[in-house]
Amino acid sequence: MKGQDEKAVDAMKDGVVVRPVNSVYRRDSAFSYACHACSRCCHDKVIRLNPYEVDRLAMNRGITTTEFLSRYTESNGTSLRRVEEGACVFLSRQGCGVHEDRPLVCRLYPLGRRVTAEGEETFHELTPHPRTEGEYGRGGTVQDFLTTQGAQPFIEAVDRYVELVGSMAVKLHSVAANDHDLLAEVKQATEGVDQRHDAILRDWTDMDSVLTQYCLERGMTVPDDVTERMPLHIRAVTERLDKL
Repeated sequence: MKGQDEKAVDAMKDGVVVRPVNSVYRRDSAFSYACHACSRCCHDKVIRLNPYEVDRLAMNRGITTTEFLSRYTESNGTSLRRVEEGACVFLSRQGCGVHEDRPLVCRLYPLGRRVTAEGEETFHELTPHPRTEGEYGRGGTVQDFLTTQGAQPFIEAVDRYVELVGSMAVKLHSVAANDHDLLAEVKQATEGVDQRHDAILRDWTDMDSVLTQYCLERGMTVPDDVTERMPLHIRAVTERLDKL
């Protein structure tokens, strides 16, 4: 740790790691992190999912997104299920059981990411577990860390789905503006709380269900490649919106 900026050095108090207050990071900011697989970050976390991440994880498990959402998620399919002692459902004695296809928040840890309405992207440190074995440093940049973690495809996916949900909210609120009961349903649907009563957007996060119906109606073959499936899924949901 010699030669590091004082602000980047961990303090130790009774064996507990205490991270200093950090400034806002950007992709060219000095930062490095070495995970030593203590798995302490895999407990008591709400791991939010978007349809791209669900699709990757479902493929990893060799099942459909419909089955994955039913078996491995909670909060109406918006986050990974937790099991004993708050552990992630995919945590095993050997570590993460889906590491190759882990969600973006797991790839970014110990960083969080924010994007303003104007598109400005920043990163910040999340509060670590007090006994984390991860090693912080300044031996690279945030961009180096993102590259090592294979984060960019996941970043692009979350940005596209955030944009889609924004479009959904605008469209549905416009349609429901004069119907208070429908407006309440719309708020629930766009917040991912309850989509059961919306005939147009029912189960929109279930990529297999959406693509199967969309491709069947058009005589198309459902693609197997996740990089082809995501844009087609977004197109299918967008076309549903256009019918409202």
